Amino acid sequence: MFSVMVQNAKTGTMIETPEREVAVINQTFCDMFDIPGPPNQYVGLKSNQLFLSHAPMLKDPARFLKTVESTVYSKESIVDEEITFINGKIYARDYIPIYEGHVYIGHYWEYRDITEKKKAECDLRKANKKLEMLSMKDGLTGLNNRRSLDKQLEIEWGYAQKEKEPLSFLLFDIDYFKAYNDTYGHIQGDECLKEVANIAKSVVFDEPAFVARYGGEEFGILLPRANQYEAIKMAEAIRQQVEQRGIIHQASDVFKCVTISVGIMTVVPSENIPPISIVHQADQALYEAKRTGRNRISVYSHHKEADSNV
Repeated sequence: MFSVMVQNAKTGTMIETPEREVAVINQTFCDMFDIPGPPNQYVGLKSNQLFLSHAPMLKDPARFLKTVESTVYSKESIVDEEITFINGKIYARDYIPIYEGHVYIGHYWEYRDITEKKKAECDLRKANKKLEMLSMKDGLTGLNNRRSLDKQLEIEWGYAQKEKEPLSFLLFDIDYFKAYNDTYGHIQGDECLKEVANIAKSVVFDEPAFVARYGGEEFGILLPRANQYEAIKMAEAIRQQVEQRGIIHQASDVFKCVTISVGIMTVVPSENIPPISIVHQADQALYEAKRTGRNRISVYSHHKEADSNV
């Protein structure tokens, strides 16, 4: 019954004597190693000679045999050791030292084809990675979304704190955007958002900046290693580019084309300051820019909140 079971098994099976002679081998094992049948003709042969005669099936025959020898020498069971062949097949290998009582009487080897399983796992990882990437993107503008910005802020905050470098954050929104939607409709409003997003991306293209749609008509830009002067320069470049694009906005009280207001916060992070504070303070600066006329830049000040308008 055992012999019938082994010969009909879907796993490649070989049993060796203590001297490494083949005692039992099945057709599946021969097929895996491209060894011509019938398998019974190999009973009594040294297994390493059998492997060497069919070494081309292995990516690294010398390493394969060395691994087998070390496994046999240690006489420690192994489970699910992965072996890759040059034909792309992937097998899981099990090894069991065979004892009768306390007497060592041989070795049991089993190979299972896990190629499709590994492919399915790889496909699943790729799909999950794609879903993760999609979950970090804004569907309308293609920019990073707020979730991804929050994660990136944690990373950059930790780095800037360690290196004692400045970190700047720009928060800007489109002036009178509700009026724009009411006047031109939400479809045109979406086009306006995409246009402003593209302008921001083009301005920071060569910079180590992280651009995101923060929500609604709000956008955030994280600028690692950027001091206040550099942040102001970046913000002004975006503001000018948006204004010069000339997107008609007849409902605006500040300009008859689309404009933006920008709040800026620059800080050298420390342990006693939470990362989210840079966003809150940039938001206060943005509020000040809107309060004092829009289409302008405001920089947050610790002494007088957002009192520096550009």
